[in-house]
Amino acid sequence: MAYSTLEDLLAMITASELAELTTESGDDPDPEVVSQAITKADAEIDAYLGIVYEVPFSPVPLLIKSLSVDLALYHLYSRRSVAPAVRRQRYEAALAFLKGVASGQAVLPGVGGILVTQISSADRRFSRETLEDW
Repeated sequence: MAYSTLEDLLAMITASELAELTTESGDDPDPEVVSQAITKADAEIDAYLGIVYEVPFSPVPLLIKSLSVDLALYHLYSRRSVAPAVRRQRYEAALAFLKGVASGQAVLPGVGGILVTQISSADRRFSRETLEDW
């Protein structure tokens, strides 16, 4: 399940602008190109947040949907090599937030299911006492 939809992207930019980003000619956005951009955005989200949360998210938190839209729009603009400054800033802010969550400096409000990682190992073979004979 994708974190955002074509309709979510259309809430941020016009249909004609989205069509320009996804098709060579035509008045309607190409849903396949939009889907690819959303898939790429969602993979980025999962790559960062999979460290601390169980992914994919279901149901999708509003903040995750918003991040997916920002990342997907940046990827669509990047296809044309003309990402406006505001899109680049939103993309970089989204990545910074994702990195903050992954490092434990930020959390997703209202999202449960934080994974607890435990590390275990075998008993130590060498210690100061066992190495005294060497």
